[in-house]
Amino acid sequence: MTSDPQIPGDGHSINVEWVRRALAAGGKRFPPPSDVRVEEIGVGSGVMGQVMRCHLDYDEADGRAPESVIVKLPSVTAKNRRLGKRLALYRREYDFYRAVASNLPVPTPSLLYGRFEPKSHGFVLVLEDIRGMAVVDQIAGANPAQAKQAVRALARLHGAYWNRVHEPPLSGCYDSNNPKLRPVVQVVYLANLVRTLKHFGNAFSSTTRQLAETIGLGVADHMAALRAGPRTFTHGDYRLDNLFFGDRGEDGVTIIDWQVSGLSCGLYDVGYFLAGNLTTPVRRQIERETVEEYHDIICRSGATDFPFDECWRSYRRNALAGLLTSVIVCGGLDLDDDRARHLAEVGLKRSLAAVEDLDAAEFIPAHGRPSRDRRLFTNACRIAYRAYRSYRGV
Repeated sequence: MTSDPQIPGDGHSINVEWVRRALAAGGKRFPPPSDVRVEEIGVGSGVMGQVMRCHLDYDEADGRAPESVIVKLPSVTAKNRRLGKRLALYRREYDFYRAVASNLPVPTPSLLYGRFEPKSHGFVLVLEDIRGMAVVDQIAGANPAQAKQAVRALARLHGAYWNRVHEPPLSGCYDSNNPKLRPVVQVVYLANLVRTLKHFGNAFSSTTRQLAETIGLGVADHMAALRAGPRTFTHGDYRLDNLFFGDRGEDGVTIIDWQVSGLSCGLYDVGYFLAGNLTTPVRRQIERETVEEYHDIICRSGATDFPFDECWRSYRRNALAGLLTSVIVCGGLDLDDDRARHLAEVGLKRSLAAVEDLDAAEFIPAHGRPSRDRRLFTNACRIAYRAYRSYRGV
C-alpha cells in the first residue's frame, strides 16, 4: 500500500517522487512520471493559496496519463493562512471535492489526490488541469451569451440542492451564513470600508457612500434576513476568473476554486456574478431576462413555493451582499498588485451601480427596537468606525 505523501510547504518541495506518490495514493493507475516541472500560476490572484501547474514527462507513452496537473496549497503568508483557517477555506474546498464534487450537475476538475490536516488546516489538492477551454477577462466582462451560459450553469447547480441542504451530501457542509459569524463580518466590513473610501473614494457618489456607511451598521441583520429565504449549495466566488468556457452546449462551463463554497442563498451567486462580471450596460440589458431563465431552471429542478417576484426581490436584496464583498475585497487589497487593484476597483464601481439601479437601499435593515445587546454592539461599531475613519483621514 502506498503511504500518503506529506503536504508540501510550497512549490519548491514538489518533485517527481512526490507526484508519483500522490497519484498512486489517489488510486490513479497512470504510468509513473519520470520528470516534473513546476510552474506557479496563482501569482496575483491566488492570495489565499498557492496554485501550481505541474508539467509531467513519462518514459512510457500512455494516452491516459495527464500531461499536467494542478496542485493547490495554503498561502505562504502567515496572515492569509490564519484567515484561511478562521474561515475554513481550505477545509471547505477539501470537503467539496471529497463529498460533493462527484454528485455535481455541472463540470468541475476531477480530484486526483487530496489531503487535509484538521488541526493545522494544512491541505493539498492535486486536480485535473483544464485545457482547451476559453477564459474570459473579468475586467472586459462577459458578453450576453457568455453571461447567460454561466447563469444557466448556476441554476443547474442551485436547483439540484434547492432547500435540500440538510440531506447528504450537503449535511456536513459549511454554513456560509453562520449566526456566530455575522458580528465578525460586520466589524470586518466597517474596517475595510474605511480603507476602501481612502483608496477608492472616487468610485462613490454622495448617495452610495451614505448607503455603504448605513448598511455597515446593519450587516449582521442583513445576513439574518438573507438566511430566512430558501438555501442551496453555492459557489461563493462565482466570477469569470473561476470559469472556463467551452463548446459543449449546456455543459460548456467548467467551474473551479470552491474555497468559499457552502450553504447559502442562491441569488447571492447570481447577483455577485451579474453585477461584478459584466459591464454595467450589458448587465442592465440582460439581467431581468437572465434571472427569469434562472428561475425557470430551478423550478424545473424542483424548487417550489418560490414565485418569480420573490426570486427577483431576493436578487435585488443580494445586490447589497455583493457590495459587502466588494468593499471587503477592496479594503484588504495588496495595493502593489496593479491588476488586482484595477480588478477590485472595476468590481466596486459595477457593484455600486447595481445597488443604485436595483434600488437595493430598500433592503437596508430597519432597526426597530433592538435588544440591549444589539444596541450596545451597534453603538460600539458606530464609535469605532468614526474613530478609525478619523484616524485614517477619510
